[in-house]
Amino acid sequence: MKLFLFEFATCGERIEDSTAVEGLAMFKSAFDGFKNYYEITGFVRPEFSCLFTLPVDSMDSMEKYLEKSDAFLIIAPEDDFLLYSLTKKAEKYCENLGSSSRAIAVTSDKWELYKKLRGKVQVPQTSLRPLDCKFIIKPRTACAGEGIGFSDEVPDGHIAQEFIEGINLSVSLAVGEDVKCLSVNEQIINNFRYAGAVVPARISDEVKREVVEEAVRAVECVEGLNGYVGVDIVYSDQPYVIEINARLTTPVVAFSRAYGASVADLLAGGEVKHVRRQMVRKSKSAEKPYVSVGDYTLEIIDLD
Repeated sequence: MKLFLFEFATCGERIEDSTAVEGLAMFKSAFDGFKNYYEITGFVRPEFSCLFTLPVDSMDSMEKYLEKSDAFLIIAPEDDFLLYSLTKKAEKYCENLGSSSRAIAVTSDKWELYKKLRGKVQVPQTSLRPLDCKFIIKPRTACAGEGIGFSDEVPDGHIAQEFIEGINLSVSLAVGEDVKCLSVNEQIINNFRYAGAVVPARISDEVKREVVEEAVRAVECVEGLNGYVGVDIVYSDQPYVIEINARLTTPVVAFSRAYGASVADLLAGGEVKHVRRQMVRKSKSAEKPYVSVGDYTLEIIDLD
């Protein structure tokens, strides 16, 4: 079977290097994993042609590749509903290995997602207006911590969200007829911006159990989620669901080293072969980077 694999920064348009380096890392890990199960089709930007056995092409040719493929998997930012629009276009041509465009429309908009989740899972207090408690503002559609900060006002296109202090975590799930936890990861956040992850997280079994249960309940609230789904959680006195990412997320780049199985292996039902804790770190300097874009590098460091 032919799989059209696409990641926006690697195959589409140039974006900020600090975000693009995460995209390139996800594409590389997905390419290396899924090529063992599919014939990979697609294209890359000229600057990445030396890294992959794919032709150089542009998004104008995307439909040509989709027409010749049996399935597709798209990774893109949620900004301006980009992931949604690309997925909706691709759904006309072949099978979607990820979440439906209908589900992505919900998870891409933080306000719409909050309305789906409230009353069903623990979520921070959220509003389109200033809150009485300590709060941060977030763009309704953005990723990687873009545009997040403390404020007294809520600009148009933003939400106010109660500030929860705690451990920043993410849960990697495989969603199908059942929901399976692939990994619980510790997020490295600097000034609200994503800077990396520890895979698996340094938490107790009890905290892991609570976090996974809340993440599973969250994805069950959104119809159409499928394949790999990441759930961001802050653990304080209890787990609070912050976001759902209906796409591959950065921790997957460490799976092969951490678990002896790639994200493709785990989604195909493969088993964890070992557990060796890894750190995924994004910075402007690294001795042995996994990938690099411009001034930014992403490296995987063995912590065990």
